[in-house]
Amino acid sequence: MSRPLLLPALVLAGIAVTAGLTDARAQSNGGARALAPGVKVEVAPAPGSGSAPAAGKVDETALRYYARIGDGERLEAEIARLRALDPGWEPPKDLFAPQPTTPGVDESPFWSLLSAGKVAEARAAVAEQRRKSPSWRPSEKLLQEMDLAESAGRIRSASDTKRWQDVVDAAAATPEAVACNRLDNAWRLAEAYAELKQTDRAFDTYKTIVTTCPKAKERRDTIFKASRYFGPDRLRELSALGATANPATGEDYSTVRTAEAELETGRLLERLGNAKPGAKAGALSAADLSRVQGIIRDKQDADGAIALGWYFQKQRNFAEAQSWFSQANGWAPSDKAAEGLVLAYNGLGEKAQARAAAAPWKGKSSRVDQALKAVDPPRAPASGGRGAPQGPSELDRALARHDFAECLAIIRNTISRSGPTAALVQQRGWCLLELKRPSEAEAAFAEAQTLAAREPAKAPAKAGAPASSSASGQDSAQASGRTLSATGLPQAATPAQENAYGQAVARLATGDTAGLTRDLPRANMTPAQKAEIRAALMATEANRALEDKRYNDVLRLLDARKELEPEPRNLGILRGWALYNLWRYDEAYRQFKSIDDRLSTPESREGVSVTWKTIYHDW
Repeated sequence: MSRPLLLPALVLAGIAVTAGLTDARAQSNGGARALAPGVKVEVAPAPGSGSAPAAGKVDETALRYYARIGDGERLEAEIARLRALDPGWEPPKDLFAPQPTTPGVDESPFWSLLSAGKVAEARAAVAEQRRKSPSWRPSEKLLQEMDLAESAGRIRSASDTKRWQDVVDAAAATPEAVACNRLDNAWRLAEAYAELKQTDRAFDTYKTIVTTCPKAKERRDTIFKASRYFGPDRLRELSALGATANPATGEDYSTVRTAEAELETGRLLERLGNAKPGAKAGALSAADLSRVQGIIRDKQDADGAIALGWYFQKQRNFAEAQSWFSQANGWAPSDKAAEGLVLAYNGLGEKAQARAAAAPWKGKSSRVDQALKAVDPPRAPASGGRGAPQGPSELDRALARHDFAECLAIIRNTISRSGPTAALVQQRGWCLLELKRPSEAEAAFAEAQTLAAREPAKAPAKAGAPASSSASGQDSAQASGRTLSATGLPQAATPAQENAYGQAVARLATGDTAGLTRDLPRANMTPAQKAEIRAALMATEANRALEDKRYNDVLRLLDARKELEPEPRNLGILRGWALYNLWRYDEAYRQFKSIDDRLSTPESREGVSVTWKTIYHDW
């Protein structure tokens, strides 16, 4: 099998890395030591019953350090690395037993700095120790790990700043830095090749990962990474290889094969969303439609059911639309599902049912209040003269259909005929957000702010803008693990406050969290609007804290956020992993179990399973 130049088999073969949110923690009981599913180390019957084995073909310095500090993730990776170097090697039985003090310099402080990512400080400490003890030399393993950490840092820095050729050069200089136990760097290398239009090398890099890195989760994640650059045929090839090549004991590779199916489902759902009302060209084939319906039913995917509902709504198949919106509302009640139900029932002429579907959300959700306008049209012209007495305007109808491209077209035509107004440009901002164009949306809200300052004072903007703002804010926030309130903007918000809020939502979508945090205290928004943005920022920081392994900070941020808004499901999962990594296993288990009892998903089941096995040593 051909391999890319910078990922030699010797580097990748058999090396494991634990990705995701969990750190497997070493326990202190005798018997088999569970590090992670499928990885066990035999432990001596009693601590201190033997001394360290004589040095052999492998250097166990790092191994013993990771065992001593209980860093299960690095310990597991080091065991796999040493086995790759020497297939006959086995972890020592006294790995977790206290070791006798040996003369010389204790390298633990250097390893501690290195484990914390403080490579420069580790080098400085080594240099200072050599100044104090001229005859001492650091272990080869310590020097090697410092070199690798520096190389990995160069790869990350170049990747973060999109210096793609520098990524390739840094990986070429130190191929070990893109091994399976540093999988993020391997992904960055593949990304660099793809961005440099070297697609064959990018594909070979992804292929090498899915055929040699043993963890099923890493293989699955690699396929999702590759989906950014490759089409269904190449992804199908990666999935087939990842599900069958070089299997490791204890790994379930069926999840790798399902990755391609999930991507295909995503593509079908995207086509559902892009289908034009009544257009045959955008419609799915009967086979594709049947397949996506089956997948959504099997997963009880409320968001997918809502997407199907809108697909049928656009095709004016109101009965099917009503069925899928009802299904979504049964799986996970939401104002999004209720909005669809209202409009589907209205399309069927069942106005009483439409009002009943809206009742739980009436006055609480701007999107539902907006949908009710189609059921009971306003009896007087809307403010600004655009609305007709007999029903909602063309723009209102486009918004009710979630046809945001048409929204932009209507606004563009209106502006070309009669010039821009603050309300029109503001609505353009919300529609741009729905179309995932946050930078343009931010500019639109800024323009609306300027126009509003020139216009005479008038009544607050129509409910159409808040409805769209609520939807856009929630969707863009959830893409990054944030959740904004589903209640929309307060009715008391002024046009200036609505524009400031819109700019903040757009900045959230672009990832400008630092600037937004700085500017929020001075922003012209209502307290409720500021609370929503502040809650979203806290969720973002909590995610970053988890990535940085600052687990106490995760809990602190989530607790503070709960003072502003109820905690959504995704952040509840985040809380569970923070508790787990603080060794608060019982609390973590209760957290995951409560979420799983409400609605069982792969994420909640994984949390329940991992915590249960950790508590009862059932690996």
